[in-house]
Amino acid sequence: MNNVFKKSFLCLVFGACLAFASEAKIHEAQVKQVLHAGSYTYYGIQSGERNYWVVTPRSALPVGAWMRFKEEIAMPSYESKALGQTFEDVIFTSDFQYRTLEDEAKHLAFITEKVATSPFAQEGTLSVQEAQEKRNTLAGKTIQLRAKVVKVSQNIMGRNWVHLQDGTGMGDEVGRIVATSSETPSVGAIVVAKGKVSVDKDFGSGYVYAIILEETVFEEK
Repeated sequence: MNNVFKKSFLCLVFGACLAFASEAKIHEAQVKQVLHAGSYTYYGIQSGERNYWVVTPRSALPVGAWMRFKEEIAMPSYESKALGQTFEDVIFTSDFQYRTLEDEAKHLAFITEKVATSPFAQEGTLSVQEAQEKRNTLAGKTIQLRAKVVKVSQNIMGRNWVHLQDGTGMGDEVGRIVATSSETPSVGAIVVAKGKVSVDKDFGSGYVYAIILEETVFEEK
């Protein structure tokens, strides 16, 4: 379903359509309340001092989940006849993802000591530092990076975010490269990550990466 159709559909369903941005805004905030009404779900959201509602096709996000969504329709208020309630500050969306709160410490295995040469290097693979230093010439190319999986964040924006380190890096810090993937390698595993390089990638809401691997596949070897 393309964006124009989705917007028209939502306008027809909710009976009003105040404004659409030429480029939809991306929001990320925590779910504080959940109300179901027929084929739709109303999520009470708190973001800083702002309290508002996000309406989606019926779904089942738990209270406490972090929700990331596109702003398709924004209205100062909306009356739900099904719930007999008027909601103030409402956003309608059909494009959203979420993540639940987890004990992050169980999913971390960071390398903290800087080294000059990667201990995981193999023929045909790059180190984290090499990829960082050559990022502009690597843009758009598929590379292989052999490193340790130090963190995995699942199901954010429809993909898994895998953090890779090998002890090398630019400057005084141990470097890290993030790879997005449909796969979920184990934290602590040594893997060959094969993915397409994107540079200065901005996903919105503070997700900006000088270098990132996309559509990545992993092999332990």
